[in-house]
Amino acid sequence: MDIKDLRCFIVLAEELNFRRAAEKMHMSQPPLTRLIGRLERELGVALFKRTTRNVELTEAGQSLLREARGLLLHADETARRIRHATSEASNRLRVGYVPLALYTVLPQFLDQCRQDFPELELDLHERTTDMQLNELYSAEIDIGFIYMPIYSELLALKAVYREPMKLAVPAHHPMANQPAIKLTNFASDVFIMHPRAENPAMYDDILRCCTMVGFSPRIFQKADDQSCMALLMAGQGIHFIASGMECLEPTGLKHLVIDDTVPTLELAMAWRREDPSSIVKSLVSEIPGIL
Repeated sequence: MDIKDLRCFIVLAEELNFRRAAEKMHMSQPPLTRLIGRLERELGVALFKRTTRNVELTEAGQSLLREARGLLLHADETARRIRHATSEASNRLRVGYVPLALYTVLPQFLDQCRQDFPELELDLHERTTDMQLNELYSAEIDIGFIYMPIYSELLALKAVYREPMKLAVPAHHPMANQPAIKLTNFASDVFIMHPRAENPAMYDDILRCCTMVGFSPRIFQKADDQSCMALLMAGQGIHFIASGMECLEPTGLKHLVIDDTVPTLELAMAWRREDPSSIVKSLVSEIPGIL
């Protein structure tokens, strides 16, 4: 029995569904079934009651779930402290960022790093906000540039960038060259959006803005920026885009300023409250925030 087995067991114990648990762990169902079977043989007890309709924890499974959560909490905390100590000792700073940061606040931050710590080794990772939160908690990164709002007692946050979004439409769209544009002009369009789980605040803000002006948007969900852009360029819908990424406007698209209610993007720097390094403390104090 190893840490990986226990993580898989916990996910299944929480989901009580092999398919959903396998999807959550980005694996297929048969390997998960074999892993649980191997764990049950190793312990000599049944951990789950399986029927054609549902999956339930046995008494032994409930006991293992309590113990496994405690063991993983301790293992994760130990790993976090080791990663933090190793990073500080190696003079390395690990930074996560969402794509918008690359075209807005990240260059200024990197310039500040070079000025203040010329010998600092920078390790940069493009990540979603959710991925960065997990990596901040586990000390796999030291600073993250994430979308707000985020509520966490474990992290310190400083808002560093805010902007109203623009609406990207195909160049042949009837509103593409109009001088005054309202969000209501797009009530009959399909809105291409990322799944809500990637950025719940932004997803809900788009719905709120549409509702405020009197319509419920038709939504086509796609999981990454490339897929959204491909659909947009193929004329399959419209897409809210960050103003700070206008430099990436491809041929055949128009970025439109909406005159009334539009969603707003806000970026923040995030770092761990408990164990920021001296480098992190220095850098976050020098990067200007916004009110």
